[in-house]
Amino acid sequence: MSSTTEETTLMALLNLLDDPDPEVFSHIRNKVIEIGPVALPYLENAAEKRNDQLSGNRISTLLKQINYNKTELALLEWKNNGNQSLVEAATILCAYQYPKLDIEYIQQQIEKLKKDVWLELNEEFTALEKIHILNHVFYKIYNFKGNKTNISHHQNSLLIDLLKNRQGNSVIISILYLEIAQHLDLPVYGVNLPENFVLTYLKSGQLHSDSQAMFYINPFNNGIVFTREDIDTFLNQLELESDKMHYEPCNNVTIIKRLMSELTQAYDLASEHEKCEDLKKLNNRLG
Repeated sequence: MSSTTEETTLMALLNLLDDPDPEVFSHIRNKVIEIGPVALPYLENAAEKRNDQLSGNRISTLLKQINYNKTELALLEWKNNGNQSLVEAATILCAYQYPKLDIEYIQQQIEKLKKDVWLELNEEFTALEKIHILNHVFYKIYNFKGNKTNISHHQNSLLIDLLKNRQGNSVIISILYLEIAQHLDLPVYGVNLPENFVLTYLKSGQLHSDSQAMFYINPFNNGIVFTREDIDTFLNQLELESDKMHYEPCNNVTIIKRLMSELTQAYDLASEHEKCEDLKKLNNRLG
């Protein structure tokens, strides 16, 4: 369908939004959703011009469905892409919450952070020295920190809010930290630890089945370095049995699913039931 034909079709469909017949709206819904994201500006324009409740409710329904479909498609394409950038997936989830997301702002802020860390690093530094440099820029200069006072809010799981507010939960902070570390060729990977997502620095320098952790990093607590024994103590406090997943790197899909679980809990606590159900479906779609 050409852009001109799409526009003509959309305008004709939207003019029928106030028709009380449910079958008419069912037809409108199917056609508009089939057109997809192209329909979004037309729906938003219609929302500004229509003041009747029926049209408003129907426009809201269409906007939510198209936004969900757009998010689902983007996440599935991300999963099937060989280069699974965590920041890309985190940005997709931001766009679900904020459909008019300024993606360029995210990219600019991250590139600036990468450059500022890179300028401080030296190849002669030890692994610990490199992490201390990264931590200095990340926590002391940029003032990123774990939000320990309002941890249940959805903003704590969203990358754009982390970049603006400098606060977030352990997963989203880890995603940003990982983006910087891996860009600088530091062998840092995520570890799916219960209650507090953490990172590990590998001895081999690369992710292999026999890779061993040199040490662990807690991004939620100012990048503090700790050991395997500390994880043992933590698990004992939670009264959980140890599992190799608590010590070894996980893949990027696992990290994003963990982030989505955190976001789902936030929506649930805020009684945003539709978004909660959407995130559950999206999480299931990632497998």
